[in-house]
Amino acid sequence: AHVVNEVGAPEIVNGTVHVEPSRLHRQATLQLLNDVTFSPNVTVSAPGAARVCEPSLRVDVRGNCYVGGIRGVPAGVDLWRFDLDPASPGYDPQLRNPTYLGQPDAFAAQDTSGGRDGGGDIDIATSFPTSALQTPVVTIVSLAAANISSAVSTDRGENFALSPAVANVPADDRQWSEAAGADTVYLFYRAPIPATGLFVQRSTDHGASYPMTALVSPTGTTPGYIDVDHANGYVYVSHMSSSALFVSRSTDAGATWSTFTADNSTSHHHLFDPIKVGDDGTVYVAWSDDHAVYLAHSSDHGVTWAPAVKVSGPETGFALFPWLEAGSAGRVVVVWYASQSTVNWDSSDWRCYASITTNATASQPTVRVAQVSDHVIHASNLSEGGLTIPPAPVGVEPNRNLCDYFQVAIDPLGACVVAFSDDHNDYDGQTYVARELTGPSLYASANGGTGVLEPMDPLPLPAPDPGQPEISDFLHDATGNNLQPIPTDNPYDILSIDYGCALVGHTPMLDVRMKVSDLSAVPANSFWRVNFAVNAPGSLADRGDQFFLRAQTPADPTQPSFVFGSATRDTMGDMAYADIAAADSGAFDSAGDEVVMRLAFHRLDPYLTHGPPVHVGGVLVGLRGQTGTLGEGTARDLTRGGGSFVLCSELVGVGAAHEIEFGMSPPAPNPGRGGTAVNLSLSHAAWTDLAVFDAAGRRVRTIYAGTLPAGATRLAWDGRTVAGHPAASGVYFLRMTAAGKVRSQRLVMVR
Repeated sequence: AHVVNEVGAPEIVNGTVHVEPSRLHRQATLQLLNDVTFSPNVTVSAPGAARVCEPSLRVDVRGNCYVGGIRGVPAGVDLWRFDLDPASPGYDPQLRNPTYLGQPDAFAAQDTSGGRDGGGDIDIATSFPTSALQTPVVTIVSLAAANISSAVSTDRGENFALSPAVANVPADDRQWSEAAGADTVYLFYRAPIPATGLFVQRSTDHGASYPMTALVSPTGTTPGYIDVDHANGYVYVSHMSSSALFVSRSTDAGATWSTFTADNSTSHHHLFDPIKVGDDGTVYVAWSDDHAVYLAHSSDHGVTWAPAVKVSGPETGFALFPWLEAGSAGRVVVVWYASQSTVNWDSSDWRCYASITTNATASQPTVRVAQVSDHVIHASNLSEGGLTIPPAPVGVEPNRNLCDYFQVAIDPLGACVVAFSDDHNDYDGQTYVARELTGPSLYASANGGTGVLEPMDPLPLPAPDPGQPEISDFLHDATGNNLQPIPTDNPYDILSIDYGCALVGHTPMLDVRMKVSDLSAVPANSFWRVNFAVNAPGSLADRGDQFFLRAQTPADPTQPSFVFGSATRDTMGDMAYADIAAADSGAFDSAGDEVVMRLAFHRLDPYLTHGPPVHVGGVLVGLRGQTGTLGEGTARDLTRGGGSFVLCSELVGVGAAHEIEFGMSPPAPNPGRGGTAVNLSLSHAAWTDLAVFDAAGRRVRTIYAGTLPAGATRLAWDGRTVAGHPAASGVYFLRMTAAGKVRSQRLVMVR
């Protein structure tokens, strides 16, 4: 977000003040079943985007799924579209085929002026056309430094018409939007900052203009969200102080507002407290008190509120950034980021979770908790202060790589679709998506009236081609000092990074080749850097030993240096680099447009703190690269994170290694109580999937999905489901898939 107040100003009220008593909570029944699963997480990419975080998400009534994220002001926002129409030939339920729609807040199509009209915040609204032949209109609102731009598309985001500065109150912040009917869009924001009131504007031309403005509240509360009851047209907004959550309602299309207290039983203001309206008119709010996630509802249009119910479980020690969506009567999903640690600090590992209930208004709702992310998405502290960041324990700014929120939506089948921020494999927060494959639908009429999704097996992610570079990047996405891409070949424009192995005598070396679009002339005062990590758990580079190789030129480009060093993620979320020594060799290959650097494995060993020495067959993760000019640079490029690289895998296959047979050992212990382990054997490095399935063939947990080296690898299962709960007693199967072959072993769990 652009700015978020840490403490709201007190409200000035004329009249009688009624102090609401603190409310008791309801108790939920937490389901530990494995009947809710999500698709393997995939990311979306945009040229030149150092970050695309804080994703907004909408699925329109035709199944067009829009995902948008922010780069920051004035870099703008990015937008993608997925096809979630079950009747479409391009139906994409596992979210593998995004269509990149560009930057809707660009001042003009293909503009070359540099910068965009926004990038601080984004929200998306889609219309509800009266005819089945009409395409829903999509409206994007983007926060600039002092105002809000609104972009409208009538062709599914292929083209946008931009209206700059649509906010009628200047110096605004944290805008939310929602559509009503065929052409109405509401815009909710606070202004002027920092002494803020809350305002709603109404557009009747899809967001091209907003002639009506109404004051919702004069207080310093933070806007939580906005939604519309599509049955009666009532408009609801949520907003919060540090100690209470308020809901304001308009029954006259946003002209006048009444405000009610939804909750004051816990702390609030943990970014954000959203509001949604179910199909039956029930109003829901969700929030976090830092350590748990709560859901409350109102059956009388927001006037009175039932006691809240806790919807997070034992997987959550620290909880932030809740969001929700509501479908048929009683059917609600709530999502949030959770760490098992009760302290929000650099030692925290964060995952994305979802709670789904089909009886949210019951006195004791049943809640299914499932893990949405199939990996740790963030390994550090997580800021909840917006840009007005409170002091951290050691007096430095907290990590804002995941920005301030993420969202969940419902597709035409009632499946939950989630877009979230993730920096586990990147320099900064990027957007990932996942969709519910099995479990309850948020529509009671789904699947022949069963209210349950037709189960769908997760498709494994495609195995990377070992013959191709580990990293590929967009052509001509290096930018100048005006944020505008340089439209010609240049020495900063990364095309690929290939991690390889070289034998110098009998010494194995890491050989890295960064290819740029033009290196015919090596520039002065510039650098080319590649990152990698060893001894990391899975693909989580921030929990391993991180290093870099860098080529650099001084004022005289004929006197370059080639060095290696250590890298760490600091408390703010930035990468911190420390030079160690000269690399073994380095060169600029002008004929091949490559920067080539080599480093002997053993030279890393004295600096390892997370595992054994680097060896042939070891795995590198955290692969990525960056270029730029030194100091206040005028050009730069950086890549997204790549996959993994097995060090000198071709050497592992020499001699006895090629005789190793493909296989998996019996699990031990078996029966297992708290978990078990197996040994996997590969004759050559291969992409490997090891997962646990129950007796009905449902995937309970993915243990490993990535490249394994040749030889034997021991992998363990901790006995927990994908949701983080202990697996129930019973029969399970461990299934190994690699190189087109499958092996399976039977396991009995006893609790």
